[in-house]
Amino acid sequence: MKEFTRSAIDRAVAAVEKGRKAGQNGRPELFNKEEKETIFGVLKIECESGTSYNAAQMRKLMNTVINDRKKDDFDEEDEEVNISKAYPYQYTKRNPDLKVSHPRNVDIQRLSASNQQTLLPFFTLPQNLHDQHHYSNSLIFNIDESSLRLSDSFSSLVFHPSDMPAGFSKTPMNMPNATLVVASAADGYSLKSVVLWTCHKLPDELRLVLSSQLDVWGDNEGWMTETLFLKYAEEVLLPGITQRRETLKKSDERCLLLLDSHSSRAQPDLWKKFADSSTDVVTFVPHTTHIAQPLDRGVFAVFKKTINANYEAPSSSSVVLRREALADVLPQALQTSLLPSTIKSSFAKSGELSHQWHEVLAKLPKEPSVTLKKRTKRFDYFGKLITDEEFLIEWKKEKDERKESKNEEKDNEEIEKALFEDEKPKKRKFNPLKIFNDDFSDDEKKERNTRKFVKRKLVDYILDLCDKWQILSSSDTGDRQKNFF
Repeated sequence: MKEFTRSAIDRAVAAVEKGRKAGQNGRPELFNKEEKETIFGVLKIECESGTSYNAAQMRKLMNTVINDRKKDDFDEEDEEVNISKAYPYQYTKRNPDLKVSHPRNVDIQRLSASNQQTLLPFFTLPQNLHDQHHYSNSLIFNIDESSLRLSDSFSSLVFHPSDMPAGFSKTPMNMPNATLVVASAADGYSLKSVVLWTCHKLPDELRLVLSSQLDVWGDNEGWMTETLFLKYAEEVLLPGITQRRETLKKSDERCLLLLDSHSSRAQPDLWKKFADSSTDVVTFVPHTTHIAQPLDRGVFAVFKKTINANYEAPSSSSVVLRREALADVLPQALQTSLLPSTIKSSFAKSGELSHQWHEVLAKLPKEPSVTLKKRTKRFDYFGKLITDEEFLIEWKKEKDERKESKNEEKDNEEIEKALFEDEKPKKRKFNPLKIFNDDFSDDEKKERNTRKFVKRKLVDYILDLCDKWQILSSSDTGDRQKNFF
C-alpha cells in the first residue's frame, strides 16, 4: 500500500512538481481538472437515469480514476492506491458542485412515471391554456386530499441533561380513517376545508373544530368517494369559485382547476357543470402528483409536520380522548399550512404556469428507468382537459356503454342462475297422505288436512301392513289404536 507524505509542505511541493494545485490547507488536490470532470460526469449520468452513487460506489469510482492515471503514466512500480472511507465526504465538501443528501424513497409506480417523457405533455397543456386565456393567479385552483393518520415514525429533537438518556416518546395509536380536503388558489387564497370522518353521527369533540374555514362530514368510509366528491363539488367548490369571482369582480374571466385522477373524479356530468361555468379542469398524470401538484409540494408537508409535532398522545387508549387530542391540534396545523406564503411557495415549486417547469423537468431522468404495463381499464382521462366539449361527449358515451354492458352481464348472470336452479333436483317434502288412497268421502276431504285425520290414516295404514305380515294379532289391534290416540 502506498504511503503518502505526512508533511503538508512536502505534499504541497510534490503537487506543484506534478502540475497540480495545492488545497486550501496546503494539501495537494488528489484529482486534476480532467479527473474531476470525469467524476462529475459519471454522477450526472447516474442522476439523469434516476439513480445515485452511495459512499462505497463513490470510493470505488475515485480509486478507479486514480489507478487509471497511474497506468497511463506507466508508474507500475507503486502499489494501487486505496483512498479512505471518509475521503468522498471530504471531497464533496471542497466541491460546491456536489452535494450529499438522503435518497428519495419512491414506489415503483412513481419511479416509472417520474421522467421528462411522461411529464412534458402535461406541463405544456396548462401552459398552452394559460397563454390562450391568461388566467389570473386568484382563479387558478388546486384541490387535493390528505390522510389524517398520524405517523408513528415521526420524532422531533428533544432536550435533556447530558448525563441522562432522552425520555420515551409515546407512539400515537391508530385513528379511524379520516381525510382532509383542501382547495387553494395560486395567490394564497383558500376555500373552506372539509374533514371526512368515519362516523354516522358527528362526535361532540369534533364539533369544536367547526368554523367558517373548516367543516367535518360524517361518512361510513372516511375517504373520498364519488358521492362525497359530488357533494363537495356542488356545495363547496363551485359556490366557492363563483363567490371568488364576484368578490374580485372577475365574473367574465375563465378559471383553471388542477386535480388528480382519482376514481372519484370519473363523473362527466359533473364536469359539464364546470365547463358551463367557464372553468377549465386539467387532471394530473397518475403517480406524478408528488412532482406536479402544488398542494403536495408544500402545503400538506407543512400540515403533516405540524400536526405530528404538536399532537400529544393521551395516556389512555380512549377513542374520545384521542379525538380530543386531534381536535386540539387540527385547527392550528391547518392554519399554519394554509398561510398565503406557503401556498404561493407550493405553486412555485410545482412549476405550473410560471415557466419554472423547465427547471422541474431538468431534475428528472429523460426516460422511464422502469417500464410498467398499463393495467387500468378505465377511460383515459389522465393528464387531460376534461372539460373539453368533445372529450365530455366521448367520455359520457363510454360510461353509458360500460354501464349498459354491466347491466347485460348482470342480467345474464341472473338468467344462468335461474336456469341452474331449474336443472337442480328439487327436494320434495314427505306428505303422508300421498301413500293413501285418494278416494275420500266428502266428510274426509273436509278434515284431510287436520293432524288427527293424518294420525288416524297413518295408524290404519300401519295396521294394514301389520295384518299383511301377521305381526299383530286381531285381539291387540284395538288396544294399540286406542293408546296411540
